Amino acid sequence: MTLPRAGAPAATALLAFATAFLPAAPALAEEPLPPRYELLFSPTLEAESGARLVSSAVTGTAAGEERLFRPLGPGPGGAVARGARTIVWDAPVAWWYGVVLHEALGHGGRAREFNASPGVHLGSPWGGRDSYASFDLAGTSSEERLYIYAGGTEANTLAATLLERRAVEGVRMRPIELLYLLSNRLVASDYVLRTTPDPRTDPAGFYGEYQGGGDVANYLGSLHELHDGDSGITPTAVDAIIEREYRRLRRQAYWNVLDPGAWWALATALRLAARGDDTAAVPLPRAGRFHFLPVLSSQWTPSGGGASLEWIMAPAGPLARTFSFVARRGRGPSGAFAALGASAEDIVAAGRFRLGGAAEAWHDPRGGLGGGARLRARLERGFLRGLYFDLGVKSQGYWIGQPATPGPYAAVGLLYLP
Repeated sequence: MTLPRAGAPAATALLAFATAFLPAAPALAEEPLPPRYELLFSPTLEAESGARLVSSAVTGTAAGEERLFRPLGPGPGGAVARGARTIVWDAPVAWWYGVVLHEALGHGGRAREFNASPGVHLGSPWGGRDSYASFDLAGTSSEERLYIYAGGTEANTLAATLLERRAVEGVRMRPIELLYLLSNRLVASDYVLRTTPDPRTDPAGFYGEYQGGGDVANYLGSLHELHDGDSGITPTAVDAIIEREYRRLRRQAYWNVLDPGAWWALATALRLAARGDDTAAVPLPRAGRFHFLPVLSSQWTPSGGGASLEWIMAPAGPLARTFSFVARRGRGPSGAFAALGASAEDIVAAGRFRLGGAAEAWHDPRGGLGGGARLRARLERGFLRGLYFDLGVKSQGYWIGQPATPGPYAAVGLLYLP
């Protein structure tokens, strides 16, 4: 469950190129919305709670940076100072915040859900693979271990999507926030494409990763155990099913790394580093009065690896709220699975409340048809303005960031809108 750090040399070269040739930002018709802070508390402090809590910590860090660097202005000296900040501080610290989410609230949240007594060690933002989570897996089932080992990338994936919805809404983000979005989106791809040995060409290395608690190897081993009764991983070879599922994860990892929102975040972060933190973001695509953004992501589910396309939209203007539609598809040892869903943020007024929510329906070969829905009610006026309640219910089956077990669930949160 260790998460590696980002590669600094590549980031340095890319930043140098971008700051030299990046064009000036065009003027936008709408003023960006101010940054916001959000707290969400659920009984297990799981992926969605963690995504919103850690994002608020990143926003607070960004606010402090902005005050320090704004006097430097848009000139060459300011560009050099901001470029150094981006390379030396923003990139590693943004990645480290993703590590906190991954270990403490992704793996940790799922472990708390199954009473697996999680422990977390967080290393330095400038260290290597020195952060990890540990659990007491005695008495857990193969399916519960699947949820735990996939929980880290699940939290990072969800955090990236929530930030992309915020971008479509028009909320202003600073460089460290944009790099945090990018880091979260790249975690699953980095694990599969870079840090996990190929089980076909290096079975001993893959076995070592499995024994050492590596997410990909343990996810695939638990998936094999759920369907065939053992891990299928030895020091000299892996079962053909493990190899096939690994190849599927690799294909989906390339899909994940092509996410337009991640590359928008990188381009905007580089523009702000070159020209000043007050520079306008790279414009998002627009159709009529709606801004939109397609989001590509991959998920490790209890039924196997899946990929999704989410279409996020928001009307242009100061009162914009996002709504989105998502389609997921994947395959595992038991066969294909698929899901369709929708979500909306504060889209309906109801007295003192703004209502939003999400719903998803799915079919998987193990559980058949299933679905879930969640309602969010946020107070708009009064002393408790910003307080909101999440009430949800789901059947058996996987829904990203939601409880594993069927039944009702609830959480309480606070959204600060300056």
